[in-house]
Order: sequence, then C-alpha cells, then structure tokens
Amino acid sequence: MIFSLASPSICVIDDEPADYESILNALNGLYLSCIHIRGTSIDQLPPQPFRGVRLVFTDLHLTGSSGKDAASHTANIFRKVISAETAPVVVVIWSKYANEQVVDSNLPPDDQETESQLFKRTLLEAENKYEGRLIFIEMAKPKSSDRPADWIGVLKNQIEQTLQGQEAIQALWAWENLVKEAGQSVSEELTSLARTHGMSVGDGLKRAMQLVVKAQSEGGVSTETAPKYLASVFAQLLMDKIEHSNVEAFFSCHGGWLCAQVADTKTPATFAPQMNAVLLTAATQNNSTPFLPGTIYKLAKREKFKELFGVECEKFMSELYKKDSPLRLSDWLEIAKPVVLEISTACDIDQGVRLNALLVAGLILPVAARVNAKTGGAFEVLPNFALRWPTNGFSAQDSFLMFCNRYKVTLPSAAMPPELQHWFRLRELPTAALRNWHASHSSRVGYVSL
Repeated sequence: MIFSLASPSICVIDDEPADYESILNALNGLYLSCIHIRGTSIDQLPPQPFRGVRLVFTDLHLTGSSGKDAASHTANIFRKVISAETAPVVVVIWSKYANEQVVDSNLPPDDQETESQLFKRTLLEAENKYEGRLIFIEMAKPKSSDRPADWIGVLKNQIEQTLQGQEAIQALWAWENLVKEAGQSVSEELTSLARTHGMSVGDGLKRAMQLVVKAQSEGGVSTETAPKYLASVFAQLLMDKIEHSNVEAFFSCHGGWLCAQVADTKTPATFAPQMNAVLLTAATQNNSTPFLPGTIYKLAKREKFKELFGVECEKFMSELYKKDSPLRLSDWLEIAKPVVLEISTACDIDQGVRLNALLVAGLILPVAARVNAKTGGAFEVLPNFALRWPTNGFSAQDSFLMFCNRYKVTLPSAAMPPELQHWFRLRELPTAALRNWHASHSSRVGYVSL
C-alpha cells in the first residue's frame, strides 16, 4: 500500500543541512511537495529509481570530493534515484562550484570543463538513455556568508525565475496534474457513494468495486480476470472526469505560444511519422488473452495465408498494388510484408462472450511505396508512422499499413495458431476506425436501377 504512494514529482539531492534545509523550506513555501536524498551513500537510495520525478535540484559535491570523483559519484547517485525511462526531467544544478574549472592535464586549456559540464558529460556517458530526456539548468547557490537575511524568500523567487521559459514542459506538468485531479475526483465520488449506505469507508469501497467488476464482466469474473475488469471501469470513469473537467483552466496560460505559427521549414520531415508512431501504435501487451483487438500479427509462414484466406499470399499482395511510379510490381512484392489485424469488439472480450476472432488481412510497407497503394472502396490506408519494432525482413523505418476488406476470416478465439506471431498493436481509436470501416463495407447494399 505504501509503495503506491511513493511517487514524488520533485527531488532534492544535497548533503549539506544548511543548503538542503533552505531549499526544502523554499519549496514548502511554494506548496510543492518533494523528496530529499542526501546522496552520500549508495545504501540509502530507493530500491528502484523514481519514474514520476519531473524536477531535480542537485548539488555536485556530495562526498567532499571534487572533479572527476565528485562527478562520477553524483552521476551514480542520480542514476539510482531518477529513472532513465522517464521524461522530461528538468535538472537544476544547484552548486557553489558549478562554474569552477576542473583542471585536466590531459586536455588543452580551451577544452577544460567546468564542474557542471563534467557532471553532465559523465552522467550521459554512464547512461545514454538520458540523452534528450534531461533539461539542464543552472541556479546560483551562494555561500552561506553571502546569503541575504530573507534567504528563503529570495530562494523562492529564484526557483520560480529559473523555471521560466519551459512552456512545453510546464504544459506536460499541467496535463499530468489534470489526470491526477481526475483520478482524485473518481476516488472522491466512489467514497461518497460508499458512505451513503451506512457502511464504513473501507467496506463500502470494497462493495462498490465488487459490484462494478461483476457488472463489467456480466457475471463471468474470476481471480485472474477481476483486476482487468476493475482497471477497465476505472479507466472509463477517469476518461469521463477528464472530458467533463475544466480542461481549459489547466492550459489557459499556454494559449499564446500554442497558436503561434511555425514555419514548415522548422519541422523535420521525420517528425510526423514519429509522432504518429505514438498516436497510432503501441507494443503488444503481455496478456494471456489471445487475439486482443488492434493486435498486428506477422505470418511465420506465408503458406498460412492461403489456408486462412483461400488465395496465395502473392496474389493478395498484387491485388493491393496500384500500377504507378516509382515501384514496379516486383519491387512491391519484395518490400511488402503481409500482416493480419484483429478487429473484434472489445466489449465481447471484456465480458468473456467472444467465440471467434475477426481478422482482416493487410500489408505493411515503407512510405516510399505509398503512391502504389490502392485506396478507396475495399482498401484502407493508414497514415505514415515510424515503426519501432523491427522484425526479420522488415527494419525499423517510416512505414504505413493498408488493409483490404475482401480478405477477412474468423477463427476460434480460444487458441492462437502458431503461424500468427504478435508484432505490435494499433491503439484503440485507429482500431475502432478500422472496425467501423469494415462494418460499413460489410453492410453496404447494392441495387440495380435505370
């Protein structure tokens, strides 16, 4: 239970009481909660690095040493405290010696580094996953004898001024706060509901959760499936709270820069596919349920395609090809990779009533082949995205998916054919869009008229 609350958003790494007590008091005066790490001993660090920390104030000298020894120790402490998988993190270097030069006899005078530069280089060399995830800022830390009488007040203003100019980062912080408040609103509503029936809060909440799990599962609940049903209900309640909250209030101070015109020349051509990779695709879930909606499967053997859809795989691939430059059909057949997409309705799976999985066949290709992809009618082409999961015969690259509604099959959902291998998945909305496209095509009525 306690571990569920171990998610600080601000961390102070400092070993000197006169320093860390001041900044902790300043942060407290700004009503910002944080965690303090002395950083003098590896044994006193959290068992796992924090993923929720968004702002770090770190000293550079945590053991009385300086130079390379200090940089190495502080970098090691940082790696144990801040996860390399999280982002973005604003790292405020708060040290009396940040700009002091580290003398290295092996380097020419012009290449000598400051203590701050040495720490940053040491950290990024020790863990390259931090590259592009950390935003380094320096904040002056005067010696104790140089601090004014109203040191805490000055420090509060200094913290606020140091964080100015990070509009996009603060917009993300606002979003995370919005989600957190929505989650709190769900908890408050469930608690109020539990209290109206004469039960204790703990018993009332347990009863409420049991009832919604039973309703979500339509009675087919077990020890293994109950957590999934509870998470599904909570996700629905959370989304409802977000959609009906005063979203604009969280982002009102960001309106000016959000609507500013950006020249197309400033946006790399690779940006849109990389953004679409996040918007459209995700890794496959480690889930025992076979045939989850949105899952993209690759074929271990192309012979399986004819068994599933009744035609040779090459004939299917040729049917999706539109004769045009720059690719010849032979080139298309060489670079295209057949895939299968599951589009069953999620509610049937959640309720455990699905008997068959609904699969539609398609191709994944490099974006250069998009001009040769048939569109309209029975053919649907998704936006370009950066493929993040390379596989044998298809590398990580900017790609697109296309599907043909004529090639569909239902399979018993209880067992997965070994020839179908998980690759990645489409997120819920693009999966729903393809499901609706398939349904509209399947229900289309044709008639004769003069």
